[in-house]
Order: sequence, then structure tokens, then C-alpha cells
Amino acid sequence: MNDKLFEMLKNAKSVAIIAHISPDADALCSMVLLKNFLVRTLKKRVDIFAESDEILEKYSVILKDIKINKPIKTYHTAIILDCPNLPRVGKYGAIFEGAKQKIVIDHHDTNNFKADVKIVKKVSSTCEILYALLKKYKYEFSPFDYGIVYAGIITDTNNLSVGAMNSNTFKIISECFPHIDQQAIYNHFFSQNTLRNMKLFALAIENIVTFSHGKIIITHITHEEAKRYKAGENDYVGIINRLATISGNKFVCFSYPKGEEYYVSMRAKRGYDCSQIALTRGGGGHKGASAYLSNERLQKIEQEILQEFTSQIQNTKQQIKQKIF
Repeated sequence: MNDKLFEMLKNAKSVAIIAHISPDADALCSMVLLKNFLVRTLKKRVDIFAESDEILEKYSVILKDIKINKPIKTYHTAIILDCPNLPRVGKYGAIFEGAKQKIVIDHHDTNNFKADVKIVKKVSSTCEILYALLKKYKYEFSPFDYGIVYAGIITDTNNLSVGAMNSNTFKIISECFPHIDQQAIYNHFFSQNTLRNMKLFALAIENIVTFSHGKIIITHITHEEAKRYKAGENDYVGIINRLATISGNKFVCFSYPKGEEYYVSMRAKRGYDCSQIALTRGGGGHKGASAYLSNERLQKIEQEILQEFTSQIQNTKQQIKQKIF
């Protein structure tokens, strides 16, 4: 499979790399890393695409001088990264459908794409998959490349606290370490909360409602509240992960405004699954972390989420034992 992928990349006449709507750090790092390889090693012309009203400010360091392009033509080869289904790509899905060669690389086990080459591995991040592939192809990683591999891994695992990690994840991190400023990368993604972000976090705490003796946590920020705080998309970063640290929870749901809709972000503890809720509503993610956009009323969104979460808790008899030390 990997040999076929390399042959397809060598034969590509023009390349489009596409990620999911509102790309996160792993999606952006994956796109830039693959573009660097294709441009430097295979001398290809590459454009990258991701539908987003606003690329988060903290992600601009990943893109540097690389622009997210507007499509100007059809592409010979289209590569979708870090995305489990076509609706999650948004308007740039047409590029993928119109390409002669179709490639999908992803770490979500919910991926349902059909492609000429499809590589899906349940690991920490799409960056982890690409690192192994490009290393096999003898790619000479620059310090910047090592940095974005590390950033993709730590952001998609919430600083190595959740997700499908294994010994290889930490092996890759150890190979990145000599080439990066680990503390600077950590500080950039995890230690730059604005005062507005903290106020919104406090509001999300205030709006919490719990169910099933604290196993289910549901909260939100309404459109009216967002206007009052003059909140933008950047201001909600990290709130869901902090909510997920509340002791005793199995599910957390945090909904907040995105345009005229609500962005519904979810987290689930080991042994539970929030991905199917997102997938059936046009979103994506994996069992432990998923999200989708909804134009429904907030009350209806939360009622449906509660019903789904409650059903899982009632039907899950297996006790998940966590080994501590």
C-alpha cells in the first residue's frame, strides 16, 4: 500500500491537499508537512485547502508563508488528510471528487472514504502516520518539520493525555526532541489563554448542568452571551479540554456559536464513544473527541446529546479499570 502511495505521488501532475472544516493543528501540520515533502523531494506543485471562516491565530505559525488557496482548476491528485468523511471536508470536497488520483490518510477509525489509496491507522494523530511514511521515503526533515510533527501530536492528544497513543508515539517524540524547542511549542499551544478566553471558560462552568450523578456534563455559551463578551472563534480554544478534566465525568458536551450555528464539541472517556453522534450529524472525530455543526435550537441539541449519552451509560455494563502506577 505504501509503495503504491509513493508511486502515485511521483506520478502526480498537480496536487491538492485538503483537510476538514475549521482545521485544527494536526490537520494543518499534516498538510504543511506533506506539502514540504512533495515540493522539496518530488518537486511537485501543491495547493492546500481547508474551509474556515477564520484560521485560529495560534495556528498561523504553522502556515508561515503557505496560503490556504482558492481552487483555480481541477487537480490530477487530491489528498484528504485528517478527515473521516466527505461532508466534513465542506466545499472543497468537489476537488477530491474531480481528481483522477484520490488518496486518504487519517487516524480516525470512523473513516468511510473510498479512495485509490487509503491509509487509516488508529494512532495519536495524522502527523504520526505521515512521519512514519515520510521517514520510509528518506525525507530529510527540517527543524521546522520536526516541530510541526511534535505540535500535531501534542495538540491532538491534549498534551499526551488522551487518544490512541502507543510506544511508537513516544519514539517519534523522542526523535523530534533534539531538533525542537519543546517548551516554546508547549507554551504556544497550551499557555496563552487570553482574559476573554478565561471569562468564557468561567461562563461555561456557570452554565453546566450534570446528569447521571456527574457522569454527563453539558454546557454552552449562547449567541447572546457571545455577543456580550465580543467572543470570536479564537476565544473558545481549549475550553472543552479543561471541562473534560472535571472528576467523575464520562461525557462532556460544550456548544458555542460559530456563525449563525452552534459548534457542538464533545469528549468521552475510555470505553465510551461520542463519534457516532457527530458522524450522523455531518461532523467527525474519534471515540474520545468529536464535533459537529448544528443549526438546531440549543435546547434541542442538548436534549439529543443527553439522550445519546444516557443511553450509552445505561447500556455499558463493563467497568473500565484504569491502571495507575
